Amino acid sequence: MAKYCKLNEEIKQFIIQQKKANPELSCRGMISLIKERFQVNLSKSLINNVIKEQNLSGPVGRRREKEAIILKKPAEAQFTRQEVELMENGGCFFLKAADLKLSLTSSLAQNLLVYFVNLSKQVLQEIIETLIYQPLFKQKRDLWQLIGKETPLDFLTQISQHLARIPLSELNKAVTKLVLNSNINDINELYKKCLLKLNSYVQVNFFPSVYQILDLSNMQERFYVLPARIEKKPRLLKIHLFYPKSFAWVNDIVWQEDLSYAGQKVNQAGIFTFEGEQIWINPTLILR
Repeated sequence: MAKYCKLNEEIKQFIIQQKKANPELSCRGMISLIKERFQVNLSKSLINNVIKEQNLSGPVGRRREKEAIILKKPAEAQFTRQEVELMENGGCFFLKAADLKLSLTSSLAQNLLVYFVNLSKQVLQEIIETLIYQPLFKQKRDLWQLIGKETPLDFLTQISQHLARIPLSELNKAVTKLVLNSNINDINELYKKCLLKLNSYVQVNFFPSVYQILDLSNMQERFYVLPARIEKKPRLLKIHLFYPKSFAWVNDIVWQEDLSYAGQKVNQAGIFTFEGEQIWINPTLILR
């Protein structure tokens, strides 16, 4: 249990380091960081005194207004996941299913939420998901279909920049908690490691063991790139995967059976989205 204490030199240097690395970090956010790091409670006034002594305070009035804009939840977007005729990279729902089973982005959002005191965990998680998956997508609208909600691009940029300013030591603590095996050098490496972790889970838990030797790009080429049609039912999100006639493995019976096997594994796992819809993958259609 955290206890109240007087300010010591170690905590003082920690406050200075954190404020320099992240000028938008509020005193309330600093209290949470100190509590997590040192298992003590420190008053807002003591923290504020240190910040003022080091001339690290922002302009009075206008700065607080700017901070609220950066960290507040965006207005509700127009987009919500809907039935679509076709979306690119519908096979990425295998990765989405893995994330929901592992609670990977949920845990990451929880670990980093201290830097976003005015955001909900769900909003931060949706942004982190977007940043992880976006290298796989050309069209943002198809990416929103995977995430389940659109994030305004200016807000996405602001939060992405804020994430990039989190001290590397704190990011590596998050990596350790997520069991990602090795330290990272920047926030983009963290997103890559998360994607690799999800891909590994897909290979081990959904596909036959022969696919464990493939890297992410090979899995993308064979499965994640498949287009899909989304069908929404009460408490059910059906992902109809297509394999085009020109697709390299369309006539490979073993590949088709393995894809069907993976879809069945996801369906049997009973995996539900934020909205309470079970992900159901149907890999039996051919695009004409």
